[in-house]
Amino acid sequence: MATSKERPEKTPVDVKRTKREWINEGAASLKAERFEIAGALFDVKENDIVAESVVKSRLKDFRGGGSK
Repeated sequence: MATSKERPEKTPVDVKRTKREWINEGAASLKAERFEIAGALFDVKENDIVAESVVKSRLKDFRGGGSK
């Protein structure tokens, strides 16, 4: 009888990119327009590193889905 090897659970990786990279390359992966990412990250400096979870949260707020 063959035994299966246990595979470690994959933990979600929080991708980190600069503001410019999010606008140019990351918008498609978040199913957003470039202007939406730029608007959500308007107060972030161009070369600051931002985590994907932060971008998603700000994008949700920018689109009007945040809780206020």
